[in-house]
Amino acid sequence: MCGGAHVDPGPSEGRARGRGWLGGAFLDAVRADFAVHGVDVIARIRAEKPESYLKLVASLLPKDVNAAAGGLEELSDDQLIARIRGLDAAIRPLLEAKKARTRRSRRPARVDSQA
Repeated sequence: MCGGAHVDPGPSEGRARGRGWLGGAFLDAVRADFAVHGVDVIARIRAEKPESYLKLVASLLPKDVNAAAGGLEELSDDQLIARIRGLDAAIRPLLEAKKARTRRSRRPARVDSQA
């Protein structure tokens, strides 16, 4: 382990040594790390890298979005429009934050005339 740290196998210790044990030990370490830092890290990623945050959210969604979005056929046009507007409202701050970061990075460095 890095830095000589010892990871207690914990709940995974009953698994056979090898790939299954390693995967379980890794997930245990991720769970422990998330318990300490998770919410703060997620908030920082959302603010600083909205595109990465969106990728994270998308990775947690079912692979077959059509199956997950079932029932759309029964919605009226007004209900579909309302859903689209809700999604737009949720995504727009992420896109605006990225645009603002891009604009700030393109500005020329400010030169202090008193230096």
